[in-house]
Formats: sequence, structure tokens, C-alpha cells
Amino acid sequence: MNMTSLLQIFQRLALLLAVLTVTGMAPVLADYQKKAEEATDYIQSHFYDAAAKRYRPSFPVNPKALPYDFMWANGVQYSAVVAAARWNPAKYRKLLYDFSDGMESGYWDPQAPIPGFNAYCSGPGGTDKYYDDNAWLAISFAEAYKNTKDPIFLRRALETQNFVLSGWDETLGGGIFWKLDHQSKNTCSNAPAAAAALHLAQVAGDKDQLAWALKIRTWLMGKLQDKDGLYWDCVSKQGELEKTKWSYNTAMMIQADLLLYELKRQPSDLSEARRMADAGLAVWTDPGTGSLQKTESTPRFTIYFCEALLRLYDETNDKKYLDAVRRQADHGYRFARDPKGGGYWDNWKDGSHHPGEAKSLIESAAAARLFWLLVPYSDPKP
Repeated sequence: MNMTSLLQIFQRLALLLAVLTVTGMAPVLADYQKKAEEATDYIQSHFYDAAAKRYRPSFPVNPKALPYDFMWANGVQYSAVVAAARWNPAKYRKLLYDFSDGMESGYWDPQAPIPGFNAYCSGPGGTDKYYDDNAWLAISFAEAYKNTKDPIFLRRALETQNFVLSGWDETLGGGIFWKLDHQSKNTCSNAPAAAAALHLAQVAGDKDQLAWALKIRTWLMGKLQDKDGLYWDCVSKQGELEKTKWSYNTAMMIQADLLLYELKRQPSDLSEARRMADAGLAVWTDPGTGSLQKTESTPRFTIYFCEALLRLYDETNDKKYLDAVRRQADHGYRFARDPKGGGYWDNWKDGSHHPGEAKSLIESAAAARLFWLLVPYSDPKP
């Protein structure tokens, strides 16, 4: 083969790569930390009120909306900040402490019979508290303690978890209510409560938390798990089941089982985690895009499933779990990232966006957390 032929081959390959890039089919290098910092910095410049140490719910700002976001979104953003402070403490550790202070001063209710975080920064005496909001925070506080060894985060985790566990009663044979009105018992309040208990058992050697985790897990498996391994949404106080299968519900039970496996090394716990994960991949993977958005349009739920898959990969070295998360991150970067204005749109399902489309803190935070979770995993080899 002469030099002219070789040159023609290289030119054709270059043209093919250009076409693939335009059509969104070219491989994208991971650069996970770079993408994580870009997403985090966008949130800081567009959502954060540094004076209040709180976050606005959307960008552009809706003048008719409340000035700051609710606790659910704060919980997702806090998990992103905790991860950011782990992987780049010089840049983000101060933010971890500032945001912690902003939540405590604005949302924590020390005057409640059992102190906990209000759903909104409404001050002491709030009556709108969610057990699941608090459970997400307990998990992230435990993670912050694991990363920093600062006892303030362990104290916050234990205090927050104390409120979460106060939501348990023997109606329906046990379980933790969703919120203070005590009308339903949801997987989204029980599964993260079990995971938080196991995190605390792990980082603090708290045997009471381990007992709570086992108790909650047993109730959930008997009351809200379907035969395929996936979890239904909730059961009302009257015993009526709501059978939507949100990805984050099963995800938190996968994470709980993996934490339990780390503590007790029982093969059955790992097998159950794999059973749930495989069932979830079958239900939530979009065959057209490879993303995990088949039934859900936003990443606020799937971020927890991604974390569960990564933890499962760590235990099993089964690459299908890691690859599923990489595909999700790649899909989000290609089709949900705003290449002109920066940040991430809410809709991750079909990639359709309109001029001036608002971006939400909770979805932006989920994107940031996703990339931070992937930082320890190198680029796949070509």
C-alpha cells in the first residue's frame, strides 16, 4: 500500500469521526472530575445565594416562586457538595461547611418535640416535615463524617436519624411514615432510613442502628417488595398499595443490602442486591439510548440507582453495572447539557429542549453528583 492510499484511508477515518461527532455517536472521553466541577460550578454561579448560604430552586429565577428550594432538592445538592469536598477539598470544603450552616440555620427545627429538618426554611415550630427528606440528609452527613472525620457531621447524622426513626409505629405491622401527617408508609422514607442506619453502624459501630436497619428491611421486604425484587411506592394507612416502581426506591434497598453485606459478609445479601439491580436494569434501561430514563424523564431518581450500581460493581467487578452508569453519564452529557449556557436541563429522556427552558436545582445537583460518583473510575479503554 503506497502513501497516497494510506493518506486517503486516514482522511476517510477523519471524515467518519467528524460525522459521528455531529450525529452524537462519537465516543466521549469521561473526564469525570472535569464534568463534575463544571456542573458544580454552574450551580454555584446560577443557584447559590452566598449571603444566605442557600440555593434558589431554578434558573432563570421565577419571581413568583419561593426564594429558596425545599429540603428534597437541598438533600440532593448536599450529596453533590459532600462528594465535591471529598475529591477537591481545596476548592469545595468551605462550601460543605457553609451549606451545612445554611441548612441548619434555616431549615433545622430545634424546638420541635423531636428536632428535625422542615421541608422549607420556615423557622422553628414547623409542622411540614418529611421523614425521607431527613433520611437523605442523615446519609450525606454520615458520608461527610467518613470523608472528613469531623465529629460535627456525625452529630448531625445521629440527630437527623433520630427524627427519621421517630416516624416508626406499629400501624401496618411497622414501618416509617412518609411525613408528619402519618397517612402513608413509603419506600422512600424506609429504604434510606435503613441505609442511613447501616452507614451509622459502619462509621460509628452503632449496634442500635444495625438493629433498626434489620427491622426496617424486614418490614419493607414483607410489605412493599414485588416478586421481581423491585419495590412499590407506598402503602396507605388503610392498607392500600400504590404500585409505581420508582428507581430510587429499589436503589436504596440495593445500597442497604450492600452495606449489610459489607458488615456481615452474608452471600445472600449480595445475591439479593444483584437480583434487584438486574431487575431494575431490565425495567429502566432505554433500549434506544442506553440511558436509565426509560420510565422516568429526570435524573433526580436515577442518580440513586446509579450509585447502587457503582457500589455493586465495587463488590462484584461485574462490568455491566459500571457500564450502565457510564452510559447514563454519557447520555446526560450529550443530550441534557446546555452547550451554550452551561448546566443541565431537567429532561433527560428524549433530549428535546426549547429556548429559555428553565433548569432546576434538584436535577442539576443530580447531574453533578453523578459525575462526582464516577471520579474514581478511569476512562474505558478503546
